[in-house]
Amino acid sequence: MIGIVSAGFNPPSSLTLEEIEFLRKCEHIIVDTFTSPFYMKAFEGKNLTFAERERLEDFSWIFDLSGNVGIVISGDSFSATTHFNIYKESLKLNRDVRVFHNATIVPIAATRFGLHLYKIGPIISLPRFSDKFRPTSPYLKIMENVKNGLHSIILLDTNPPMDLNEALDELLWLEKEMKQGLFSDEIKLGIVSSLGMQNEKIVYGKIKQISSLTATPPITIILPGELHFQEKENLSLFELFY
Repeated sequence: MIGIVSAGFNPPSSLTLEEIEFLRKCEHIIVDTFTSPFYMKAFEGKNLTFAERERLEDFSWIFDLSGNVGIVISGDSFSATTHFNIYKESLKLNRDVRVFHNATIVPIAATRFGLHLYKIGPIISLPRFSDKFRPTSPYLKIMENVKNGLHSIILLDTNPPMDLNEALDELLWLEKEMKQGLFSDEIKLGIVSSLGMQNEKIVYGKIKQISSLTATPPITIILPGELHFQEKENLSLFELFY
């Protein structure tokens, strides 16, 4: 059997009992190292195969393995299309395959603030900028969510993990380029760092306030859309007032 194992926020601690039972029976355990910096580093003394993005995109080698094969992915496995492709090919080849689900950053990053699930818009990925690579598409997607009154979940580049100030600098640079009024020092954002771990941090405040925070990656940024009165009350639980 091929098991696509969604490992949650902090594997192996976040593995479910079903997942642990399955992995104990595996002859091969493959660990996805690109989805999150908090991938599983060890499991009960077993030999692990660490696979970067390229090896999982060109995954034909997995079907040459015998016995039970576990593919361990941080968060929930089908949040990324790469892992669904492995599942799809397994079905085409009539391989016995099972999917184990677990917690993931979407939509929990927003619902953890008490924002309503049905008001979350399309997810935005914020890549790391370089001199030759500064796409404005993240800004345009956020702007579309704002126009529709929807909350924006902004996922930060994980290779290597982007820190909070780097992300805020990119958003403010995009504002200078696009000039649509989405971001300024007075705009309030939600910040989620190390979600589901002992050192998690969940705060809501103005950019000029949160820029001084120490937040441990992985970090996710939330830009709320139009707020129901219940959502306003919920956000106040996490608000910074200094």
